[in-house]
Amino acid sequence: MILTKAKDIYQEIDFYPIKNDGDKYYVELHNDIANGFPSPAEDFSGRRISLDEKFLSKPDSTFIGRAKGMSNYPYIMPGDFMIIRSDLEAKHGKLVIVYIAGEGFSAKRIDLIDNCLISLNKDFPVICVEADEIVETRGEVTAVFRETIDLDHFMNLNNH
Repeated sequence: MILTKAKDIYQEIDFYPIKNDGDKYYVELHNDIANGFPSPAEDFSGRRISLDEKFLSKPDSTFIGRAKGMSNYPYIMPGDFMIIRSDLEAKHGKLVIVYIAGEGFSAKRIDLIDNCLISLNKDFPVICVEADEIVETRGEVTAVFRETIDLDHFMNLNNH
């Protein structure tokens, strides 16, 4: 597999540009919030972080794509936002945005040893490519975030 940087992808994925108006916002970070019963001794004294410094430190080479489909479910769900860094080279084992002929751009894990593109959802087939085949990459997925789910809707789906 020969990796090359893709050009002009803006028609292929939902693209959200990063704009900088000069303002930075800081929020408190609280570590170790339990998803079960919290410890009464839990220390909620947080430090302050800037989300743009954490996730958008290279605005000229960072863009956000919105996920479609189920090929990386449950790790990445439809509607999730993926922060993508185009300045990072695609490396073995990393989740990157690749161009798949006939399908467009997709997030896949790169396997440079076996020359394969792998979905995180095990129900999807592995895409193997020839050693001399060119695979266009757009960048590495460095973070994923989603809006809060509608718990009532989610619970109704699971009860049927």
